[in-house]
Amino acid sequence: MRRPALALPAFLALAACGDDTGTSTGASATDTSSSTTGPTPSTTVSSDSQSDTAIPPTTSGGSDGDSASTGTATSPTGGDTTTGGEVTCDQSPHYRVGAAIRDITGPSAELVMMGYSMPEQKAEGISTRLWARAFVVEHPCSGTRIAFVSADLGQVFQGVHLEVVKRLKEKLGADRYDFDNIALSATHTHSGLGGFSHYTMFNLAVGGYDPDNFEVIVAGIVDAIVAADAGLDHGVVKIAQGPLQDANWNRSPQAYAENPDPERGAHEAEMMRDTNTAMTVLRFERTGEGELDGQPIGMLTWFSSHATSVSNQNRLVSGDHKGLASYFMEKHFGADYTAPNPFVAAFAQSDAGNVSPSEVVVGEPKNTVVRPCDDSPDPDCDDLGNAVVHGTWQYERALELFDEASEHLRGPAAGRLAFVDMENVTVGPEFTGEDEHTTCHAAIGFSIAAGAEDGVAVAFIEEGIVYGDLPMVTLVPEDQACHEEKTILLPVGRMLPYPWSPTILPAQVLRLGGLAILPAPFEVTTISGRRLRNTVLAALAGTGVTRAVIAGLSNGYSSYVTTREEYSLQHYEGAFTQFGPWTLAAWQQEFSQVAEALRDGVQAPHKATPLDLSDDQIVNVPGVVADSPCALLDAILCLSEKFGDVVTPPPASAGPGDLVKVTFRGAHPRNNLRTGTGYLEVQRDDGGTWTVVARDWDPETRFRWRRTGGPLSPTSEVDVEWKLPDDVVAGTYRIVYNGDAKSLLGTFTPISGTSPTFTVQ
Repeated sequence: MRRPALALPAFLALAACGDDTGTSTGASATDTSSSTTGPTPSTTVSSDSQSDTAIPPTTSGGSDGDSASTGTATSPTGGDTTTGGEVTCDQSPHYRVGAAIRDITGPSAELVMMGYSMPEQKAEGISTRLWARAFVVEHPCSGTRIAFVSADLGQVFQGVHLEVVKRLKEKLGADRYDFDNIALSATHTHSGLGGFSHYTMFNLAVGGYDPDNFEVIVAGIVDAIVAADAGLDHGVVKIAQGPLQDANWNRSPQAYAENPDPERGAHEAEMMRDTNTAMTVLRFERTGEGELDGQPIGMLTWFSSHATSVSNQNRLVSGDHKGLASYFMEKHFGADYTAPNPFVAAFAQSDAGNVSPSEVVVGEPKNTVVRPCDDSPDPDCDDLGNAVVHGTWQYERALELFDEASEHLRGPAAGRLAFVDMENVTVGPEFTGEDEHTTCHAAIGFSIAAGAEDGVAVAFIEEGIVYGDLPMVTLVPEDQACHEEKTILLPVGRMLPYPWSPTILPAQVLRLGGLAILPAPFEVTTISGRRLRNTVLAALAGTGVTRAVIAGLSNGYSSYVTTREEYSLQHYEGAFTQFGPWTLAAWQQEFSQVAEALRDGVQAPHKATPLDLSDDQIVNVPGVVADSPCALLDAILCLSEKFGDVVTPPPASAGPGDLVKVTFRGAHPRNNLRTGTGYLEVQRDDGGTWTVVARDWDPETRFRWRRTGGPLSPTSEVDVEWKLPDDVVAGTYRIVYNGDAKSLLGTFTPISGTSPTFTVQ
């Protein structure tokens, strides 16, 4: 995340992600394209070759999985109605698939947003709501299944991961889902909400832990998985991959250049850029039993790009470009979020540690961030408009690949996970490339104070501070040698009574036919991601797994992972690589071992137990004292002003492209998060019946809340804005506001307001 100039305590609050307002760094030397031009998709050719040999079937997850053979000599068989014969399980393309979406939008007012670590960046309403999108795939022939969730969050913190698995076991039984076969991934939007970690470092900027936000996130993810599981039915999964060029930039070119020339050359020859430009699209179809083609029900896409199109000046909750790409795709397929089974499209995060959606021109005296809406004469191309541009590029390319997808994934849907004490890993020479090395107690370095290339934090501190540049002092002498080039600023692993950041973290590998999915509890840089994928593919060689994708910010969060070479330069990402110079090598070793367990059909043994700090949260974000429509402390005392009163009415008429704004006397959004319904409705009169045409999850609306009368006042107002789309239907319209008010006695009362009607011509 990009960081502003803050005092030391503020930037130590680290939300952990390295860019800002739209961020990022220069392209490779051979790429002179500007981010102001649209991306240039390339075509891809899909085939349905099935010559690979797959791994033997294993249990669905860990020891609680479904019964299935783990032998290697033979594979079970099943009937294939498309051929009239028998196929081995490792060649069977027939799955049971399910998809679901649930609202996870937290308190959208007076809660600090998660990503830029700015205490002053408190939410003031909603641009688009946040969602958890779940996909469940079961392979009946092998008796295995996986669940993958992409959530519109800055990170999936470890407490969320632990609680989701716990609740799923309570709801569905201990033998259906466990740590092995569930993966929870964050899109990394920097316009989400904070306060839902159980670790101090990630709650510092927020001012504490927010139980309301934690609960809505956990409950939404659990409900999404349960609904997807309940909807399991016959289907297939098809895959397509292809590049999306001119849509992401390497924001840390100096550190990237430290990687070996042959490795960079091979990567750039494949990707045509110094970032990962590959887009991977899965197409989920509902079919008749034994059929190979059917009706699309969902799409899951991975593409590498920090969700920082929207800057640190934004105060409206937003899914950023990935959330908007999902919205555009879902609406393309006619999704209705109030319907039981809408089409579900997830744009998941991948290896985006040093990758931004916006180009950064590195130079002196400061870097220049090039964003699509810079100097745009279009008033709609504002800060939030950058996300529309980037989201549109991803949506359009994903739709092309979705339409092209014809290759079937075949074989088991299974996973393995192992918890690792990352402060105590001995890394073998086969992963270090030299002698045996160890990881270090978690610590962050001085260079994080500088921020990344796309956003200065403390103006007088530069990136690249290595040990020895400053006077030879360190906050933790006993750990300094282990961290080598890093000058320790904050020893997060040494803090008492608990570490400020998780140190016991999961390595997980999922298999869906010939695709390996690597849920990673960190932000991984481009070449680091390439090495990690290659490591897992090598461990799964001969099993039929020929592709691998990284699902970043999954199942926990421990900041960044860079290559050893990038770490030596101690730029922002290297300073935020917590476990020392051999962090990536350690993760390669641990992921390799988990992949081998998956390959061999055995358990991946846990090497440590993660801390459950759910009962150890001391500092909580304060709640609402009371709401009132007038200056008096309780609504019952207000005689002339009422909740829902229209303060500013709409215009008498409007047309396509116009902005309609209505102001109501309101109450604090925290009183009722209104998941699945929203705070506003745009309604059209259809012959005496009011039809809802837009809600607060639609990007043409904006919901703004503000406290009036001072910081301790119980009064507030709500602005409801509706930007009329070009294809708006003529007629009579009105705006409706819904909320809940809290009295001094702590009771909650539903409130609402309805605007005068206006004509759309």
